[in-house]
Amino acid sequence: MNLAFTKVVTPFLIFALVAAMGCKPGPESEELLELERMLQDPKALEIRDSPGASRFFQEARQFRRVAREAHDERKDDLSREYAVLGTLRYRTAVAIAMQFEAKQRLDSANVKLEEVNPVLRATNAERNKLVGEVTQLEQQIGASVRARAENERQQADQNKSTFQAANTTSQTSLAQVHDRIREVEAVRAKALEVKADQFAKALFDRADGQLHSARDLANSQPGATDIIMQQVEHAMTMYREAQTSAEPLFKDAERKMQPDNRIAAIRTESQNNFGAPYTITEFNGVRIVMARLFEPQTGNFRFNTESLIDALAKVCQDYGEFTISIEGYTQRKGGATENLATSQLRAHKVRDYLINKGVKSERITTEGFGQDRLRYTDSADNNDRVEIILRHSR
Repeated sequence: MNLAFTKVVTPFLIFALVAAMGCKPGPESEELLELERMLQDPKALEIRDSPGASRFFQEARQFRRVAREAHDERKDDLSREYAVLGTLRYRTAVAIAMQFEAKQRLDSANVKLEEVNPVLRATNAERNKLVGEVTQLEQQIGASVRARAENERQQADQNKSTFQAANTTSQTSLAQVHDRIREVEAVRAKALEVKADQFAKALFDRADGQLHSARDLANSQPGATDIIMQQVEHAMTMYREAQTSAEPLFKDAERKMQPDNRIAAIRTESQNNFGAPYTITEFNGVRIVMARLFEPQTGNFRFNTESLIDALAKVCQDYGEFTISIEGYTQRKGGATENLATSQLRAHKVRDYLINKGVKSERITTEGFGQDRLRYTDSADNNDRVEIILRHSR
C-alpha cells in the first residue's frame, strides 16, 4: 500500500518542485539596467528640477517602476518595452533641460551684447582722442630726451672728476672698509640661518651682488674707499631686509615639518569655527562635521551657511600640506537611489566652492554615502551634511 501511494504522489511532488524553481525571475534586462543607471546619475537631480523637463523625468521613473513589476512577474518582453519607453522619456527630459540651459545662455549673451555695444562706441571715441594726445606727447618727449642726454653727458664728466678726486682725498681708510665687510658677512650668516637665500631669494641675491662688487673693487681700486663703503652699506641693508622677509616663511616651514602641532592647530581652529562636537580627531588628521548644511533632498546650501563654508576654505588654504576628503550624506527621507545621488552632488558642491576660493583641486577627493551612515538620531535634518577630513601625508 505504501508503495502504491508513493508511485501516485511522487509525480505531483516533482511537478511542484519544477514549478517552484521556475517562479524566480531571471536577471534584469540591459534596457532596464540602462534606465536604472540614468536615474541614479547625480545629474538626474538637476534634470528633475529643470523647467519643462520634470514631467518627462517623472514619467521615466514611473516606467522604471512598471518595468520592475513586469520583470518580477517574469514578463520580460513587457519589462524591456517599459524600460525602453522610460529611457526615451528620460532622454526627452535631458533634451528639454539642455534646450532650457542653452536659451538661458543665449538670453544672457544678448543682454551682455546690448550692454557692451554702447561701451565699445565710447571706447573707440576715447581711443581716437588718446591717439592724438599720444602723438603730441611723443614730440615733447623727443625734445626732452635730447636735453636729458646732454645733461647726462655733463653729469658723467662731473662724476669722473669726482671719482678721480675720491681716489686721492678719501677720508675713509681701507681698514675701515674691511671691518665693515666682516660685519656685513656676519649679517649675511644670520640671514642664511632663516634660509633667506630660498625664501627671499631676489633680495639675498642682490645683496650678494653688492658684496662681491665691493670686494672686487677693494682689490682692484683700493683707493676708492667711499664708493666701496657705499656698496657695502647697500649690501648690509638688503641682507637685513632679506632676513626680515624670510623669517616668517622659515618659521612657517618649520611648523609644517611638525605634523602633530599642525593637526593640533587645525583641531583648535575648527573647534572655534564649527564647535567642539563637530570636530573629531582622526589618525593623522581632523574630521569636520558640517551638519544641516543642505536643504532636505537637494544639493542646495541652506540660507546663511556661506560664512561656515568660507571658514572651511580658510582652514584648507592655511594648511596646504593636508589632503582633503569630502564625504556627502543625507537623512532617510525619499528613495535610497536618489539619496545616494544627492549625497554625491553635495560633496561635489562643496569641492567646487573650495576650488573657487583658491584651494588646489588635486588635494581634494569626494565620495557620497547616501542615507546609510546616519550620525544623528535625535535630529534628522542634521544628517543633511558633509564631513571633511584633513589628513597629513607623513
